Amino acid sequence: MRGNDGAYRDPLQGLRARVQDLAREVEEREATLTDALVDHLPRPLAEALLEGRAHARLPASTEAELLAAEARLLAYRDALDRAIELAPDLEDEQRALPDDAPDPQLSGRLRPLIDLFIGDIVIETFDAAERGLHQAALALDKHAEVEKQAAYAFRARFRAHDAPFSVLTQIAFAPNEQPAEVHVFVATSVAAGTPPLRIRPQTLLHGLGKAIGLVRDVELGDERFDDSFLIEAEPDVAKRLLGPSVRKALLGVAAYDIPDLDVRGGSAVLHFRFEPNERLLRNATLALAGIRKSPVTVSLLR
Repeated sequence: MRGNDGAYRDPLQGLRARVQDLAREVEEREATLTDALVDHLPRPLAEALLEGRAHARLPASTEAELLAAEARLLAYRDALDRAIELAPDLEDEQRALPDDAPDPQLSGRLRPLIDLFIGDIVIETFDAAERGLHQAALALDKHAEVEKQAAYAFRARFRAHDAPFSVLTQIAFAPNEQPAEVHVFVATSVAAGTPPLRIRPQTLLHGLGKAIGLVRDVELGDERFDDSFLIEAEPDVAKRLLGPSVRKALLGVAAYDIPDLDVRGGSAVLHFRFEPNERLLRNATLALAGIRKSPVTVSLLR
């Protein structure tokens, strides 16, 4: 009987065992990854992970299928190991603060209206806005650079509150608005891992919509701020980025014009309509610097 044992032995037992061991190793590694990690990996590696995940658990019974499964699992395990190795550096990159500020771009829909009737008004507004931007930028940074960006547009670049800034002042006319309106865009860089946040002026229509449940936004428990702004963000993000000092600075800007704020993709841009002055620009830059310095939580591994 002993000589017949081999007749009942599975000839693929060793191969099956190797595939099972690899499957367990892959599962252990998968358990350490968060879903967010794939979004930050180099594209070829991300694609290798997605492909490996899709094919890791395909059924295999024949020798050919088991050999193919072993090859796929080995490649997938190696890709997981590379991703795990990269994760700490990727987390650091998501928390890093860039040295430069992004430049707000000229708005194509804001077109200067110049004709014989309002030309002098536009020029006067333009000159006042240029002086205001120059004086305010130099008050914040004596090394500030101010340059003409285009017809009826100036840009200032400087550092304040330990943060870089680029400020675009554009004199423009838009339909249904008064001529020679001053638009100011103040921008700084934020860590790439900073979650998105948008705030807009709270209108009467928004207030009515909130009252009947058609408009939902985040409220911070700061009555004056909540009444002035419509906040679009995850609640924990809004509370973290819009701390007391940031809210105070934004309300300082709102004393002139309630601004729009857009934080996403590594930049934070504040937009308002008023001739720049030192107090206004100081509050705008304080708000953005506070957001830039807010802690960024990035966890790519469990």
